[in-house]
Amino acid sequence: MAIINGRAYDWGDVSVKLPGFDLEVQEISYDDELEKEVVYGKGQRPRGYGEGNYKSEGKLSLLRDDFDDLIAYCKKQGVGLYKLVIPKIVVSYANGAEKTKTDVLNVVTFTKTSAKNAQGDKSLKIDLDFIIVNGIERDGVKPL
Repeated sequence: MAIINGRAYDWGDVSVKLPGFDLEVQEISYDDELEKEVVYGKGQRPRGYGEGNYKSEGKLSLLRDDFDDLIAYCKKQGVGLYKLVIPKIVVSYANGAEKTKTDVLNVVTFTKTSAKNAQGDKSLKIDLDFIIVNGIERDGVKPL
């Protein structure tokens, strides 16, 4: 794809929204995969391939203040952090006047929280691992 206006996406173009709550994240990463392997018959060459399970997961990094806001959101919802089920996390990429691209992480729940603080840190950060139960839609395209 050609960059029309000469500007590439950058972190300032990314926004993450939860239902009723705008989450300001330092970093978000997510991936998915469909297990595939070749199937052999007679001889040494594959006859085709078989498919296994689809899985998707990710990670958020938040400043401690934003994590505290997420905990307050959980309190308001009356649910524990690991029991929180987020129907969708929408990650949007915008580039000037071009059409916004959107990834939708469908049905997300947190699985792990990590915190590390050290002398000299200029900010405190929390990492949250999550699973994406119903997959990642990339600009309207479902994975399966």
